[in-house]
Amino acid sequence: MFIHTQKILFFSGFFILFSLLCHENIAQSRVSGKVSDVNGAPLGFANILLQSAADSSFIKGEIALDDGTYTFKNVQPGEYFCEISMVGYPEEFTEIFQITGKSDVIDLGTVMLDESLTLQTVEIIAKRAFLEQKIDRMVVNVSNSITNAGGNALQVLQRSPGVQINRMTKSISLVGKEGVIIMINGKISRIPQDAVVQMLEGMNSDNIDRIELIHTPPANFEAEGNAGIINIVLKSTGDEGLNGTYSLNAGRGRGNKYGGSVNFNFRKKATNLFGGYDRNYNLNPQVFTNYRGVYQGTDFLETDTRSDRPHTPTTGQNIRLGADFQLTKNTVLGVLTTFLDRDWYMEAVNHASYYKNGILESKITMPNTETNHARSYTGNINLTHKFSENQTLNFDADWVSYKINNPSQYDVNSIKASGIPESQYSLRIDKKTPIRIGVLKMDYTIDITKDIKLETGVKYTETGFHNDVIVDSSGVNKNYTNLKDYTSFSTLDENVAGTFATISAKISDNTDIKAGLRYEYTNTNLSAVDEPNIVDRHYPSWFPSIFINHKITDKNSINLSYSRRITRPGLMQMAAFLVFSDPTTLLGGNPAIQPSFTNALKMDLTHNSMRLGLSYSIEKDPIGTVPSVNAQTNRQVNTWQNLIDTKIANANVYIPLHPVNGWDISSNIFANQATINFKLEGKPFQVQNFNYGFSMNNTIKLAESYTLEVSGNYNSPSYWGVTKWNATGSLDIGVQKKLGDHWGDLRFTASDIFLSSNWYGSTNQPDVNLLVDLSFRFAERVFMVSWTNTFGNSKLKSSRSRQTGSAEEVRRI
Repeated sequence: MFIHTQKILFFSGFFILFSLLCHENIAQSRVSGKVSDVNGAPLGFANILLQSAADSSFIKGEIALDDGTYTFKNVQPGEYFCEISMVGYPEEFTEIFQITGKSDVIDLGTVMLDESLTLQTVEIIAKRAFLEQKIDRMVVNVSNSITNAGGNALQVLQRSPGVQINRMTKSISLVGKEGVIIMINGKISRIPQDAVVQMLEGMNSDNIDRIELIHTPPANFEAEGNAGIINIVLKSTGDEGLNGTYSLNAGRGRGNKYGGSVNFNFRKKATNLFGGYDRNYNLNPQVFTNYRGVYQGTDFLETDTRSDRPHTPTTGQNIRLGADFQLTKNTVLGVLTTFLDRDWYMEAVNHASYYKNGILESKITMPNTETNHARSYTGNINLTHKFSENQTLNFDADWVSYKINNPSQYDVNSIKASGIPESQYSLRIDKKTPIRIGVLKMDYTIDITKDIKLETGVKYTETGFHNDVIVDSSGVNKNYTNLKDYTSFSTLDENVAGTFATISAKISDNTDIKAGLRYEYTNTNLSAVDEPNIVDRHYPSWFPSIFINHKITDKNSINLSYSRRITRPGLMQMAAFLVFSDPTTLLGGNPAIQPSFTNALKMDLTHNSMRLGLSYSIEKDPIGTVPSVNAQTNRQVNTWQNLIDTKIANANVYIPLHPVNGWDISSNIFANQATINFKLEGKPFQVQNFNYGFSMNNTIKLAESYTLEVSGNYNSPSYWGVTKWNATGSLDIGVQKKLGDHWGDLRFTASDIFLSSNWYGSTNQPDVNLLVDLSFRFAERVFMVSWTNTFGNSKLKSSRSRQTGSAEEVRRI
């Protein structure tokens, strides 16, 4: 039964007084023009969007007056173009023009809209850059990437700037910090992080529009996630009528891969229906190794294990269906449901050799099979009501059901050094974990004045799961008996109630500020059948945040931010579970781990489209994987523990380049200096680590219908928990051929060409008798062919193809 919240403080607003004295010359440059039809009649109320020529990003918008004229004032130096649209007419684009000084006056003349051209195809004149740096996030435009075609969301994420994924521990880090929250279309994925990793592995990358890396989220986001938030935005369209996309892909690495997807959107007057389905198959043979050395008195014991996993197929499918209904002019009701099915199966042969003082004593051979079948169902109902042009209320109710069935079988054959069989027995593990989650959320937004905006809201989240682990053992006769030391049944109930308020204000012509405060109260209870209240926590937390943006000159600006965040232990990190590499090496949960808290500062300096970011964070009680070895039994247990603290200083540089016409480069470079304090067997330790990395994407237009893309990433050696991992990276190449208006795009890709994404790690602490080397070899050189096309009537497809980097802003306007 869920624990009820004892105390919760709600508030609707607060004031933060802040002053920043500055004085800048205000640019007086102007861009003007006129919109008319082909007969010369002015088109009042036409939409005019000013966009950057470099990446098609939205700058500002205007509405034409009754006489068709419009004017943009105070346009900063740079290159721009205008997109002009009106209902019933096809969009038109102006030529690119340049503002060089504060007093420039540009007259774009008259742009004529011809409704007779509505059915004609209009060619894209600009596209979003692969990487876009926004005020509070880095945007990775996946849909523009050729090398990401045909892959899965996990692979795309791993190639994103500063993102690392540990496939063994199922954890994700961002610029060296663990504790990342994954969102899908702005909604938190509330299933355990190891299940999130599995979900992303089964999600077709062709369904992804972009990935947003949010390093310091504001107070209106939940406080969960010390490293920040990764928001995966799926493809959609707001066009009237029926249209959509579909794709097929097939390839081979060390095993076969294939899949397909379809997405649709139907909009008719007050009703919008949308949905999608994708299915993937991936055979990825793997090899895991683990070596440890430990002193037992004066004797040195060594254990060397290898797990060969030649047959590890994964089949995944995702279904997403939703609808929006315009109930009234100011009220929209929406519903959304999703279904995920992921079935992973493994056949492996594990070998372990045991040495004493360098002499082989015994060996084991341990064939094993394992299934991890996960299914989730989610439902959402949401309501948006506009009281007026400057007041909006949003309500969301979510329900999630997630079930994991994870049986495994181990057949252990022990052999003496002479080769004579010694013993034979079997282990059978059955683990079932149903998880249920419910969320209620309400947000209210009001523009107090034209320069001041208030956002406030409340949220309640309730989570529960049952973890049922049964471990049986048998001899040669296969008569199984239960191992009570490893068998457990535990339940976890947790609820979090929170409220927030943020205020955004323009305090001068060149300075904007956004400040917020979030309060959360958490109840957590973990119990077992024979041990109630293993964990029983009740704690309040405050999470302030502040963002300041100041324009220094026409080309330079500075952003400052501070936020406090929390990382609660993952459900599966606290639960009892077992994964064996050999009878003396296993991975398990830890119910004693505590939440960690992070204070983070960040500064961004922008010059034109280049950006330098500097950040510093201190995380108390970070959660990390820690191996421990019992010298008497020579047993190694890898589990999660709270370290003392982690301090990380980070610098990153974003540089977009355009060397020649038709060649675009997006690059991001980062460096971290980390100090990690922790305890092993009660003794304090400290490790210092400097690591760096980069990601780069090159897009080269070869001919009218051919495009080449070369992308790569590199991450230098770094620590996860107390284990230091070697460098990883990848180089990917892709070629795209446009097949014409009706046949879509054909792409060929080669990924991880140098097989450089394997994981090799070590923990070397001789003071506590700990020496462990391990590796997880997932890497494979994959060659993939994918085909993507659109459907819908020609008018709708034409409208869709004209979308540029401002499409989201247009829909918002």
